[in-house]
Amino acid sequence: MRGDSGISLTGLYVCGVIAVVMLVLKLSVIDTWSWWRVLLPLGLFVGFNATNIVVAFTYLSFANIPERPNRDEAEVLESHELNAHNLAAMLFFGVFGDNVVRWIEGSETSHWFWLLSGKGEVLAVFGVLSMLALFSYWSRLGRALRESD
Repeated sequence: MRGDSGISLTGLYVCGVIAVVMLVLKLSVIDTWSWWRVLLPLGLFVGFNATNIVVAFTYLSFANIPERPNRDEAEVLESHELNAHNLAAMLFFGVFGDNVVRWIEGSETSHWFWLLSGKGEVLAVFGVLSMLALFSYWSRLGRALRESD
């Protein structure tokens, strides 16, 4: 689902559909959910992309990458669009976002296990893990761009 600009909106559409489903569930069946929980998918989408942009700018500001690689950048980076580091960062950010909502709601009970407790330590751990995975993702892209010379 790429437009003419090359930007993929699939993630936004998926998060929007999930948020609409959660909205319908809140209004009809599960009235105990907070509005933070209902809007969590959209918050995760915006938050993850903002974190990704901040980490990318930070990495690219200090990385020694040539101005323009010899080959086309799209060719160099095509195999690096979605890899294990990016998926791990998404997973860590998802757990981080769920813990933020639990912390905001003031939930005293852990529903599944300690990873979803909403405690400050868990927030910090998964926030840092998400940023480290994104940094690893961008360093891998930087290596690919440097090697393309």
